[in-house]
Amino acid sequence: MIPGSRIDQILAGAAIGDATTQSALIVRETLRSMGYRSDLYAPGDRIMPELAAQCRDLADYRAETRYGVIHHYGVWSPAAEVYMGAAERKILVYHNVTPPHFFKGYSDRMVALLDEARRRLPEVARASRDIWAVSGFNAGELRSLGFTGVKVFPLPFRRDALTAKPDPGILAKLAAPLTTFLTVGRLAPNKRIERLLRAFAWYHHAINPFSRLVIVGSQHSAPRYVAYLRWLAHELKTPNIDMEGFVWPEALAAYYQRADLLVSTSDHEGYCAPLLEAMHYGVPVLAHDIGGIPEALGGAGARYRELPPRLLGELMHTLTEKDILRRAVLASQEKRLHELDARRIDSELRDLLNHQP
Repeated sequence: MIPGSRIDQILAGAAIGDATTQSALIVRETLRSMGYRSDLYAPGDRIMPELAAQCRDLADYRAETRYGVIHHYGVWSPAAEVYMGAAERKILVYHNVTPPHFFKGYSDRMVALLDEARRRLPEVARASRDIWAVSGFNAGELRSLGFTGVKVFPLPFRRDALTAKPDPGILAKLAAPLTTFLTVGRLAPNKRIERLLRAFAWYHHAINPFSRLVIVGSQHSAPRYVAYLRWLAHELKTPNIDMEGFVWPEALAAYYQRADLLVSTSDHEGYCAPLLEAMHYGVPVLAHDIGGIPEALGGAGARYRELPPRLLGELMHTLTEKDILRRAVLASQEKRLHELDARRIDSELRDLLNHQP
C-alpha cells in the first residue's frame, strides 16, 4: 500500500437509493480518509443528475499505472469493458448477478443483459488480481466457478448516511391509523412481490381491514412485471395497496417512519440493504430466508421459509400484534445495528489491499 496512490472505482451506473452506489460512496470516503486519491466513474448516461458532483463520466477515465481500480459488478455494461482494459491492479467487487430466468416473459432486454453478465463473469474475474464479494453467499457462487482466494467484504453500510428528514407530505398522507406493511427495492421479478400481495390480501380481508401495503422501488427494470402486479392487485379486490415507484430519500424516510413491518419476499438477494435501513428506523423486519439475507440480518429480525399466503399473512399479523415477540425482534435489530456501528471498514480495506494473492 502506497500512501497518496490512486484507487478509483468503476460502476455500471450511479443512482440515488441504489445500494451499490451508496456502498461505493462509503468506500470512496474511506479510501480518502486513508490517504488515497479516489473517484467514482460510471457511463455518463447512467449517472443521475443529482449525483453529477459525486460521480465522473466514464469517458473521462484513463487507464494509467496507479495503485488500483475497483469494479462493482452486478450486470454487464461498458464499465466492465473499461475495467478489464485498465492497466492497474484490478479489484472485482461482486454484488451478484440476478439469474436471468426470473425475467423471462417480463423483459427480453434484462434477460440478455443478465445472460451476458453471467456468461462473462469468469472473464471479468480472471482479469482481476483480487476478488471481493459483498456476502459469503456471493463468494460461494464465485468459488463454485473455480475461483479461489475470494475474500468477503460485506456491503458497506453507515447509518450516518441516512440523514434525510421525513417528507411532511408523505407523513400526512399516511397519518390515518392503519397497520402499515412496507417493502422496499426495485420492482423486479426476483422480488416475488406477488407473494406479498396475496399475503396482504388474505390478511386485509380475514384479519384487519384497517391496513395498507406500501410498495416502494423503481419500476423501470421490468414494466411488464409491474403491469402484472397492478393487474393482480385489481384481481385480489383489495384496497389500500399503494405502488409508489422510485422515491427520494426524504419520502423513503417518511415511509419507514410510518411502517409497522418491513417485509421482503424476494427469492434472490446478494445482500439486501433495505433490511438494514428499516432497522435504523426502528421497523421490525420479516424476510424470506434466502441468499445473502441471513448475513445482512446477522441473526436479527424474523425470517421464514416458503409460506403460502395465509401463513405468511398470519406471521405478518403476529409480528405487528404480539408485543413480546415484536420487542424481541426489535432488540435483536438494535444489537445488529451496534455491530454495524462498530465495524471498522478502514481496517477491513487496509487488510484487503495489503493481501498478496
